[in-house]
Amino acid sequence: MSRRNNRGCGGCGLAIFAVFFLVPLAIVLISPAMAARIHVDGVPEHQPFLHEWLWGAAVSVPLSVLLVRFALKRDGRVRGAPPLKRWSGLFGRGLVLLTAVNVFAFLHKGPSTAGEHVIDDGLPFFGTAALVGAGVLVVMSLWDRRARRVSVEEVREAAAQADRALKRVRAENAKVRRQAEQVQARLVKLQARDPGRSDVEFHSLRVFHRESYQCADTAHDAYSSAQISLRTMSSLVRRARSAPLQLTVSRRARAEMREAAAHLARSQGELRTQVDHGLGMVRDLNANTSELKHEIRDSCGAQGRQWFEELEVRIEQAREERRATHLR
Repeated sequence: MSRRNNRGCGGCGLAIFAVFFLVPLAIVLISPAMAARIHVDGVPEHQPFLHEWLWGAAVSVPLSVLLVRFALKRDGRVRGAPPLKRWSGLFGRGLVLLTAVNVFAFLHKGPSTAGEHVIDDGLPFFGTAALVGAGVLVVMSLWDRRARRVSVEEVREAAAQADRALKRVRAENAKVRRQAEQVQARLVKLQARDPGRSDVEFHSLRVFHRESYQCADTAHDAYSSAQISLRTMSSLVRRARSAPLQLTVSRRARAEMREAAAHLARSQGELRTQVDHGLGMVRDLNANTSELKHEIRDSCGAQGRQWFEELEVRIEQAREERRATHLR
């Protein structure tokens, strides 16, 4: 019994969503057709409605562009393009959506007479217009998900970017490795030192601790940026490898594409290896830096303990801020 009730509630919710969200959007989108129909029919009783439909027509253009933007993937063929091409593509597809629903509305409405209301069949008419618009958006979305044909120049540029990213990641790995060795050496020295000299190295250790976690944070940011690039490269490698099957060009062009794709794949693989290795070193560095923090607390007297407590408070505050930002 409860299962049937749940289904009924779902159907009611869908109907409420359609009436209060989709239908109002459809009304705005078909405003140009309604204004044109009133003007063409020339029925005096309908003229007072013309001003309202004209206002709706003015809003319909940005609304159609906004709907297209929401329907398309963020990294698709349109929204993933450079800004000028992206916005021109959104605007053009918004006009296509607007044209489709307005042609339907204008033809479906038909000529009006003096005895009719400007909209005589109400909700079914608007609902059908909403379905037409939804269908156009679905077709656009499916087309947008198709992989765009990639050029040799794009693959070569991506390979060059991968080489530059690999160089940066290797430099970060070297920094992290040196810092980890220095932290380990400090830990060994601290653990072997005379307990009577508790305050001698506090200031230098505090600065060294800050340098250590800053090194880890900077490296982690570089690795995160490289991981984002790796996801883009993976898609590009797949498209580049399938491109020769699509190209009806010379054998030389196909060979150039294969060579560029192989270069990109090699750079991508090496970059992924270096990033994974670097992330492992950062984890080890963070663990050693945390151990250094506790050694400072235990080895540097009252000021070491006070520094440790204040540091823990700052760390917890930073966690709360990140958590609050994530919830937003």
